[in-house]
Amino acid sequence: MILKHYFLILIFVCVGFVLDAKEAFYPVSEINPLLLVNANSVVRDSKILLEIHSERKVSYKVREVITVLTENGESEGVLYIPYDSNRTIDIKEAVVYDKNGSEIKKFKNSEIYDQRYFDGFSLYSDARFKRITPNVSNYPYTVLYEYTIDLNGIIDYYDWTPIDSYYKSIEQASYSIRLHNDMKVRIRENNIDDVEKKDAEDDDVQHSWELKDQFAIEREPYAIPIYEHVPTIMVAPTEFSYFGTDGNLSTWQSYGQWIWQLIEDKTTLPDERIQFLKELTQGQKDDLGKVKAIYNYLQQETRYVSVQLGIGGFEPLSAQKVDEVKYGDCKALVNYMRAMLDAVGINSYYTLINAGKTAEKIIPDFPSQDFNHVILCVPVESDTVFLECTSQFSPFAFLGSFTDDRLALLINKDKSHLIRTPKYNGNNNLWKSSASVVVDNQGNAVVNDTVLYTGLQYEFIEDELRKTTEEQIEDELKEGGINGATYKNISYTSEESQLPTATRIREIEVARYAAKMGDRFFMPVNIINQSSTTPKREKNRTYPFRMNLSYSDVDNVQMQLPEGYTIEYLPEGATITSDFGSFQYALKADGNTISYMRKNAVNAGTYQPEKYADFVEYMKKIYDADNQKIILKKL
Repeated sequence: MILKHYFLILIFVCVGFVLDAKEAFYPVSEINPLLLVNANSVVRDSKILLEIHSERKVSYKVREVITVLTENGESEGVLYIPYDSNRTIDIKEAVVYDKNGSEIKKFKNSEIYDQRYFDGFSLYSDARFKRITPNVSNYPYTVLYEYTIDLNGIIDYYDWTPIDSYYKSIEQASYSIRLHNDMKVRIRENNIDDVEKKDAEDDDVQHSWELKDQFAIEREPYAIPIYEHVPTIMVAPTEFSYFGTDGNLSTWQSYGQWIWQLIEDKTTLPDERIQFLKELTQGQKDDLGKVKAIYNYLQQETRYVSVQLGIGGFEPLSAQKVDEVKYGDCKALVNYMRAMLDAVGINSYYTLINAGKTAEKIIPDFPSQDFNHVILCVPVESDTVFLECTSQFSPFAFLGSFTDDRLALLINKDKSHLIRTPKYNGNNNLWKSSASVVVDNQGNAVVNDTVLYTGLQYEFIEDELRKTTEEQIEDELKEGGINGATYKNISYTSEESQLPTATRIREIEVARYAAKMGDRFFMPVNIINQSSTTPKREKNRTYPFRMNLSYSDVDNVQMQLPEGYTIEYLPEGATITSDFGSFQYALKADGNTISYMRKNAVNAGTYQPEKYADFVEYMKKIYDADNQKIILKKL
């Protein structure tokens, strides 16, 4: 689906209005030195004017002057404007200046790169882009871009996020909205303490904002997404027109009605397919079994191919067409699955969602087109299951971190509404290992371990399930988890369930597992699941930090000591608790065997900056515990 932020992030890079001779230079020497701190680029002057003439006619006039300070800021100097058959781009000026403001190059229209957008999986697409790359090697330099985007119909407007990346300062940026013909817009302002609402420039400019002298934001460890704490102006229509269809975005229900009109007549299947599906499911005891059987058929018989042509960004291929060609995008495959379930008497719901591990959140009280994916919601007697229909390998009813725990829009004719997808908690997201370690008189060891992965931890090894043993061993060596390891064997298996489970079994020979010093061995307490780093300390944390995943790790290791050695030192073990989780480990000696137990439970959450020092200290205690040594002395 076409996502407005996809265009927003890319086109806000460089922009422009009318320059006079004095403004065109923007010498670097005039930049406030404080704006250079932690900055790779500085927005010298940015002006964006949104003009809304009608539901069908919308334009953006954009001007931006950016100084690129370092190689790391080079992407800020590149102009990249995606467009399609519904958008017309007119680049009026593109100029590059040196640090003193002297012109280096002015781009002609013939020098602007204009190409079809190829994403590798879209079969039909009218997406294109225009791009200008300065190709300047001497830093700093300044770029000026001025262009307009004319749209013949739009579902949603671009948000204004002037600080859209780290290490970018703002001298001045403004955003204005001019409404014609009594047009209306809805506006939501976020984090605008530093934004000035300007007086209207003329009778037609109803809304205007300005941001000045914003210092570059340095990315902090465990940072929350930048959009959560920078100024943002969200703008959305009430009535809209898109590729000959009219809709209303004032409520989730009204937007759902527009989506419903695009899908309601798309579920017809050939009679022979309906008969096939009835035969496929006739042996199933309940609806859940029928859903699973049809889902398995979908995965085996179809493949994902994107369609982004005109209104095809929102309207799916018909179920009959997908049944014929055996491919489709998320919209088409969900619609096809919906049609197949309907054929055996099971109701299901086409559901819009914003997918991605760091996807922006849907705001319940501000309806807007912020969705980029479609999944299927299937209420059954025992539970409600959600289906990811684009993957041939995804476990049944497992959403994973791609679409879990977020708001989605369930489409149900005139009763469409927001729902929340399932959340996987710490007990769901489990790593559970058991291992034996046999150490010889040279300090070498043979390690046999078995690890069970469930829930979102399953995602860490999901790709390994489809690889050869040789590829799996190569991946283990690349990760470098165990120094001196030679992998003799490795295997993966998985179990079919709504909470996916996979098991990894390894046989490893580890050279110098225990370091020898004189008549002593120094042996690690934990090489199976060991903390390898600690978070960076920061004296003046500015923004909140976040742990994204709740999970639990449980490890049990049996270590057999080499003959002729006795235990000189055995760590006592400890229990550590905090707001961020809990950690426990214990060691017990029994003859020439040491038992090691480790439990680590992590609490996902967003924490205030003043908690960061406590978090670092907590993580350091875990690191120290994981990296302790057992000392063996020769008899």
